[in-house]
Amino acid sequence: MGDEIMYDTANTQTQTQNSQVELSQTNTPSAIPNIWGRLYSTKCWKNDGVKKPDYYDLIQPDFTLGRALSCNIVVKKETMKENILKSVSKQHFVIRRDMTEPLNPAILTDLSYNGTYVNGVQIGKNLSRVLDDNDVIAITHPTVTVFLFKDLLKNKQDNIPREISQKYYISRVLGQGACGVVKLVYNKVTCTKYAMKIIKKCRLTNGQVNHLNDPLKIMNEVNILKALKHPCIIATEEVIDSKDAVYIILELMQGGELFDRITRQGHLSERLTRFFFKQIVLAVKYLHSQGITHRDLKPENVLLESKVDETLVKITDFGLSKFVGEDSFMKTMCGTPIYLAPEVLRANGQNCYGPEVDVWSLGVIFFVCLVGYLPFSAEYREMSLGEQIATGRYRHSGAHWRGVSAPARRLMRRMLTVPAHRRITLDEILAHPWMQDDEVNLRIDILLSQAQMKNGYLSLSSKSDEENNNSSQNTVSVVRLVAANKRALSDSYNSCEPIPKKLRCENNEDTSSTNSFCSEE
Repeated sequence: MGDEIMYDTANTQTQTQNSQVELSQTNTPSAIPNIWGRLYSTKCWKNDGVKKPDYYDLIQPDFTLGRALSCNIVVKKETMKENILKSVSKQHFVIRRDMTEPLNPAILTDLSYNGTYVNGVQIGKNLSRVLDDNDVIAITHPTVTVFLFKDLLKNKQDNIPREISQKYYISRVLGQGACGVVKLVYNKVTCTKYAMKIIKKCRLTNGQVNHLNDPLKIMNEVNILKALKHPCIIATEEVIDSKDAVYIILELMQGGELFDRITRQGHLSERLTRFFFKQIVLAVKYLHSQGITHRDLKPENVLLESKVDETLVKITDFGLSKFVGEDSFMKTMCGTPIYLAPEVLRANGQNCYGPEVDVWSLGVIFFVCLVGYLPFSAEYREMSLGEQIATGRYRHSGAHWRGVSAPARRLMRRMLTVPAHRRITLDEILAHPWMQDDEVNLRIDILLSQAQMKNGYLSLSSKSDEENNNSSQNTVSVVRLVAANKRALSDSYNSCEPIPKKLRCENNEDTSSTNSFCSEE
C-alpha cells in the first residue's frame, strides 16, 4: 500500500491534548471533548525536528486538509515533501460527520484536482465516500498515505458477513420484530442509504422452529422481492444468504409507516386517504397480475417515501405472500387477525380461499384511514373477533363516520363484503366514483413517473395504454417542475415486522346509540 502506517494505540488517552488544541481552539482545558474519530499520521509526513502529533482527534463536524491556512491541517513545506506538496490543492479533502443522528458515518469528500484515495481507490473530484474503521487515506497518489482513520463511534457489527461489511457501513437499528432486525446501512462508494433486513434462520420457539424464521419461508420472501418491479412496492437492492441469516438490502423509506401517520393524526382526510389508497390498490393489482397474493396487508406494511403529506407509498413485508396459479387457491391460516378476511378464518388451514382476501384487508385499511379506529377487535366484547369478521359486523361510531362522505362509506362496505364472490374487485375499486379525483390522479401519476424515470419501471398507472401515451408528455413536463422543487427527505424510518402495535378501538363503555355493529347488508 506504500509507506507503512505508524500509530500507537497504547498512549491514546495521554496524547489527546495536542491534537485537540490543534483541531478545536474553542475547547477549554476543562471541557470533555466529544471525539468521534481519530486520524493517525503516517510516515509520509516530514519530521524536521518539530514534534508532530501521532494522531489528530476529530471533534468538530467538519475536518479539512490542504494548503490553505483555513484548513484544520495545513500541508506546508515543513511537513510534506516538496514533490508532493506541489500537487496538493488549497482544500484537498473534507471529512464530515452529521452528529444530529446517532451512528451516522463519517463521509470524505474529495475537493482536489490531483486525487484523494481511500484504501488505494480514487474518489474523484467533488465525489464522496463513506469512511469506515481502519480506512487508509492517501493524497495525490495511492502510495502517499497520510492517515489511518479510526472510527470511535463504530457500531457493533454482530458478526456481519465480510462481503456486506466491505460494501456497506452498518449504522443504527431502525426497527426490530419477531423474526429479525432492520438496520440503516450506507453504500460506502455511493453514500446511498438503505435498510438492511436481517432474518435469522431457524430460531427455536418452545423447542420448535419459529415459522417466521423457517428458511423456506425466508427464501420465499426473497424470491418474491427479487421478482417485483413496481414504484409502489419496496425495491430490493441485493440479497446475501449466509449460514445463519439472510440479509436483504432494501430501499430506504424515510417517511415511516402509514400506521404511524394515522395514529399521529388521528385519522386521514378523504383526499389524503384517496391519495394513499389508490397507490396501495395499484400495488396490489400489480401483485395479483404477477400471481402473488400478499395475505398480510395492514398499515404497518405500507411505508411512506417521505414525511410530506402527499408522498409515494410502498408495500413491504412479503413473508406471508404466496405465488398462486390461475386456478390455484391458498389454504394456510396466516396474516394479522384483525385484517383477516372471513374466508381465511373459515378455511382454518383446510379449505381454500383466493386473492380476494387482499381486497378485504384493503377494506380494513381504508376504514382505519378514514376514522382512525379498528372495525374489528377482540376488545369489542359484544361478540368475539372471529364472529365479527365472519359476519362482517364492524364497529360503527356515528361520531366518527358523520363527516365521511356517502360514496366513501359505500366503497368501504363493498370491500368488507363477506361473500368473496360478491366483494368488489380491484378494477372496480379504481373505477369507483369515490376514487375519481383529477388532481389526486395527476399528482399520483407524477410520482409514478418520477419513479419510472429513476428506476426504469414500465408504465404502471391505472390508465389504459392509449391514455398513458396521450398524457405522457404533459406528465413529464409536470414531473420536471415538481422535481425542481422537491423537498429533502428526512431520516426517520421503521421497516420490519413490528412488535404488535395497537390502533385505538371504539370505547366499549360507550353504550349510546352512536356506537353499534353494522354489516355490509
